[in-house]
Amino acid sequence: MTSLNRLRQLYRCVRSFGAPAGVRVWWTLGRPGRGLSVDAARAVRVPGLPHPIWLRPGTSDIANFEQVFLRRAYELDGCPQEAALDAEATRLGPAAVIVDGGANIGLSSIRFAARFPQATVFAVEPAACNLEMIRRNAAGYANIVPVAAALWDRPTTVVIVNPAAEPWQYAVDEAPAATRGALPTVTIDEVIARIPNGEPLIVKLIVEGAEKAIFRAPTPWLARVRHVIFMPNDWARRGGGAGAAAMRALAAQPFDWAVKGLCVFCFRAPS
Repeated sequence: MTSLNRLRQLYRCVRSFGAPAGVRVWWTLGRPGRGLSVDAARAVRVPGLPHPIWLRPGTSDIANFEQVFLRRAYELDGCPQEAALDAEATRLGPAAVIVDGGANIGLSSIRFAARFPQATVFAVEPAACNLEMIRRNAAGYANIVPVAAALWDRPTTVVIVNPAAEPWQYAVDEAPAATRGALPTVTIDEVIARIPNGEPLIVKLIVEGAEKAIFRAPTPWLARVRHVIFMPNDWARRGGGAGAAAMRALAAQPFDWAVKGLCVFCFRAPS
């Protein structure tokens, strides 16, 4: 990271956590190292959270931390729809389900779990190295459930097609179960059904092009979900069609729309 980017990171840390705590977080984020294993991870103490965040130095974990905790990429502060979402979560109570699709190392799941303690957060992630990190990061949160699978439109198996990519960029595609490294899939409706009488509060889809599969079949959950966070991934795969598939399905629902950074926010409009 360049000196200028480190200074920008320092500014964001201090703005988010105050001067003493922000400097401590910033210093930890910049410590040298590299490794994808859990053993390489280092702890970051985030003010307001009861447990440390574990990050692998020199990987996209650092950028993911910035995205979730410094830029608050999955929240629209001051938006009236966010206030309505908080009220809906309270109304639903333990029936509220959050599906964190493409959970990576579990940072967005922690953010959801802290904000909606009554909800169950399913951290869905296919990559084994990331799942190890989810289990470590989410160990202290009883309402986070790791799910070792890729989101898809039906039960099948997939493989990671870009294993040399950064951990937050892993993409999958269908492959026979006998294929080396084959991973299971799960549908969003199957995840929601793990909670008796579960109601989808939030579905976050940062799934690197898997939207094309997720939305190609009927999606009963989409008519019930209160909020969808979607990051189009077409910039990485020309002509893949994932963004169009998601947009067609989302546009058919009565959502209020907003955009922040790379994410599209869809909030169910009042009936």
